[in-house]
Amino acid sequence: MFDSLRKLIGRPATPGRRGEDAAAGFLKKQGYRVIARNLKDRLGEIDLLCLSPDGNCLVIVEVKSALADAAGPSPELRVGRQKQRKLTALAMRLAQRHRLAGKAIRFDVIGVTLCDQQQPQVRHYIGAFEAAWV
Repeated sequence: MFDSLRKLIGRPATPGRRGEDAAAGFLKKQGYRVIARNLKDRLGEIDLLCLSPDGNCLVIVEVKSALADAAGPSPELRVGRQKQRKLTALAMRLAQRHRLAGKAIRFDVIGVTLCDQQQPQVRHYIGAFEAAWV
C-alpha cells in the first residue's frame, strides 16, 4: 500500500550516503574532479574516484562516516590493513582495465562526522596510506 508513496518521497539518506555526499562536495571545493562514485567490482567498492586539482594524480578516496553522538574512535580510523589491501587490489584492476600505467595513483581517506543541525565535519587525509600488498 505504501510502496508507491515511498517511491515518490524516496528513502532517507543513510549516514554512509550523507558522508559520501559531504566528502564529494568538500573535494570539489578543493579543486578535485569527482570522476565516479561507488565503483563496484567483485573485489569490493571504491567510494570516490577523483582527479587531483593539478590533474596529475588519480585519487582513490575511502570515506568513513559516523553520527556525532556515536561512541568510539573517529570513523576514519576504521580503514585497516585489510581495507587497504582491498583498495590496492581495486586500484591495480582499475589501472589494468583502463590502461593507466604510468598515471600516479594515491590513496586518501576522508572521515565525516554527521551533526544534526550543523554542517558535517570533514577530515581529509591526503596520501593516507601506500599501496598495501601484504
